[in-house]
Amino acid sequence: MLNQIEERTPFQTNLRERQWKLLLGGELRDAEGSKVYERISPFTRDTITQVPNGSKADADTAAEAAYAARRMWRLTTVPERAAALLKAADIIEAHGEELAYLDSIDGGSALQNSRMDVRLTLAHARLFAGLALEMKGDTIPASTGLHMTVREPVGVVVRIVPFNHPLMFAGKVFAPILAGNPTILKPPETAPLSALRLGELLQDVFPPGVFQVVTGQGRTVADTLVRHPLVRRIGFIGSEQTGLAIQKAAAESGVKEVSLELGGKNAMVVFPDADLDKAAEGAINGMNFAWSGQSCGSNSRLLVHSSVHDQIVAKIADKLKAHRLGDPLDPGTDQGTVINEKQFNSVMGYIETARKEGRLLSQAAAVRTEKPLQKVFLSPRRC
Repeated sequence: MLNQIEERTPFQTNLRERQWKLLLGGELRDAEGSKVYERISPFTRDTITQVPNGSKADADTAAEAAYAARRMWRLTTVPERAAALLKAADIIEAHGEELAYLDSIDGGSALQNSRMDVRLTLAHARLFAGLALEMKGDTIPASTGLHMTVREPVGVVVRIVPFNHPLMFAGKVFAPILAGNPTILKPPETAPLSALRLGELLQDVFPPGVFQVVTGQGRTVADTLVRHPLVRRIGFIGSEQTGLAIQKAAAESGVKEVSLELGGKNAMVVFPDADLDKAAEGAINGMNFAWSGQSCGSNSRLLVHSSVHDQIVAKIADKLKAHRLGDPLDPGTDQGTVINEKQFNSVMGYIETARKEGRLLSQAAAVRTEKPLQKVFLSPRRC
């Protein structure tokens, strides 16, 4: 079945036979010992390909290469850094369809969503480049002397990104890179393909060590990078539990700056005077059903005034009748799969808890699902 999917893609080579590499110090390399792990399609449950399974030594190599590049890159003029970023954006745009397909095949999200992430990646990169000359200091009239501040690069940066928007979040590395910081990207182990392809495409855009990509299963690569004495700043998007572990590891190994985006219990409030059709549409879009709810910006709570509660629930259910689950690469698909069976089971556990507590009212029965594997699809439910 994976071969049938690939017949509809822009790839020049069979994904199963692709030899994926880490980008370390400007070179595309195997992981230490040529170790790999399999990526399994969340839609077909077939093996997509094998990717490098990075080690502590690979993470150390990345940190050392980034540190070696830091002086050269900080002395590179800001307009030159911005020009490199714009070149990277042009390359991503030229390969946008390929990158979108990789995210959909790898992560199970509908192709229309992955294409949107490509557009957002481009918009962010070009925005960062356009803001390059705004990295200014200040002069402060504190006394008769001259008081001024200067913004300087912090040093080696690590970005650890999640599986729900693999390419878009990978593109956030361009902000610290533009600011003069060599940056190491640790992609999600469950959806690393677009980041690995990004490493191939941008190998010659930035000097060696300025942009690197290190994949790996488990916590070894990320933990090594977080604790590495040469790493000064860490950005992470993911779960609260992992965020706490990163914060603790960083504090145990030095004085580091850590940014954590751990999601939240986002609420949408509907008052009696609201346009209920627009509110229902906004609720559906905000709940990110198109991403199977796998987005940290999702409305996980809908707070509705009691006087319009039944109306808004009915309108949402009615609009969801046309919501189509299926093949992520089918242009007519509104929603693909969850990322893997582990995540599926986790969500089902919450649904079962709601059922036991008497809070699960109904499943949106009119939602259409496609064969081949419904067990990793989650249709909208009403609680």
